[in-house]
Order: sequence, then C-alpha cells, then structure tokens
Amino acid sequence: MTARPFDLTPTDLPSPWQGRFHDQLGSTSDEALALVRAGEIDGPTLILTHEQTAGRGRGRAAGSWTSTAGNLAISFIHFPHSPVRDWPALSYVAGLVLARTLRDVCGFPEASIGLKWPNDVFISGGKVAGLLLETVSLPQGRGQALVLGLGLNIETAPTLDRPDYIARDLRSLGYDGSARDVVLHLIHGWAEAVERFDREPGSRHQLFRDWQARALYLGEDIRVRLDGDEQISGQFIGLDEETGALRLKLPGGKVRTIMAGDVMLASAPHG
Repeated sequence: MTARPFDLTPTDLPSPWQGRFHDQLGSTSDEALALVRAGEIDGPTLILTHEQTAGRGRGRAAGSWTSTAGNLAISFIHFPHSPVRDWPALSYVAGLVLARTLRDVCGFPEASIGLKWPNDVFISGGKVAGLLLETVSLPQGRGQALVLGLGLNIETAPTLDRPDYIARDLRSLGYDGSARDVVLHLIHGWAEAVERFDREPGSRHQLFRDWQARALYLGEDIRVRLDGDEQISGQFIGLDEETGALRLKLPGGKVRTIMAGDVMLASAPHG
C-alpha cells in the first residue's frame, strides 16, 4: 500500500479525510466494504488505486468497471449524520460533483455534459463516468457507513457491451490538462458536498431540480429495464421532487415512478 496514484499524498486530502493508496485492487468498493465490516475504518476515508481489475457497476446491464492505469477508480467511505433514508440522494450529489468538475477543471461546455439516470455521467453522447452508492453495517451493530464508488475514464475508454451508447475518455474528448487536478477537485468537491448535505437536512427538492437540469433524455421516449428483464416504455418527464425517482408518463397518460432501473432511448437497439 505504498502506491501514490496521481501523485497524491495524505496532505492533499481535506480534513478529516484519510487515504489508503494501492497499486492494484480488484475493486475499491469491495475493499472499502471489507474494511468497514472488519471495524478498521471509523472516519472519512478514501480508497484509491492505480489500477482496478474487477470493479462493479449497478444493475443488470452495468457489468464490471475495470479501470486501467491512468483512469480513476476511487471509493469514499463516510458516516453521514443525516437520516439513512436520505442517503440515496447522495447519488445525485455525486453526479453533480462530477459534472461540475468536468466543467470547471476540464473546461467542457455545460451543454455537452449530461447525467443519465440514475448513476452515469456523459460528455457529448459518450459515457465517461459511473458511480455506485452502497451502505454497509459496522461491527456489533454500531451503525452504518456509506460507500461511494466512482470510476472516471481519463486516459482510455473501455469497450462497452451496450447497444445504445459507447464509452469515451477525457483525453479523446480534448482535455489535455492535469489528471491530478481533476482527481483533487473531485475529492475536495465530494468532501464539501457531503458536509453540506449533513448540514442542511430536510427537503432535497433543489438537489433533484439541479440534477434534472442536466438530465439526459428528459422529455424523450425511453425504455426502462427493471429487475427480472421486465421493460417499460414511456416519456421521461422528470424526477419526483421528494425521492428522486424517475417519473415515466405511460402511453395511456398514467405516470409511474421508478426507483431503480436501466434507462435507454426507446429508439435504441435492443441488447
């Protein structure tokens, strides 16, 4: 654990965050979950690796998230003070932190950055990042922690087994600046965002509005693949302001809210 991915050191991290740096891991999130379950983590900690060989995506079609050297594979462990029922909203917070980093550090135009419900980030029609939010119990019933796993294609893009979109990387999209700057901005942005999330309990309406303002496929006809291969089609009309659920207007006019699923345009080829 002597590696220094992106030349980061403990002094680069915002207080009170600590870091564990690796040359290679199967999955930063698997490592994070194991450390919490073993009682080895009791404060905000990030797990960062130079290379990830068996990362995990969310949902049936997500598959694995393998990250080659130069791309970002990181997981954040922290212990929110907000009620556990509010924690899923942090997935939307993470998407916005990523989007702002791509705009502010990399200089990508606002209009080129899109958020694909519920957990992907796109630039110019290609997926550049994905995230996975998980909760884990501490030993002896001492509460729960939250783990955010995040992958960002900086140097290279994998080939995706998807019929509806491709992966892109920041370099091929024109970013020629420092990868370290991107990673540092993400780390500090996430630390600030979760602190603010805890400090401002209650309504998350504005969070969901901010996310929706960047939503891909808003107003378009989409298909949503649910668990068990069930698919449902309709018009994506926005997010539920209380929960962040996707609101789908069905052909008969009824509106259905969906908490989890894999979204694609209705015109996309079937996989």
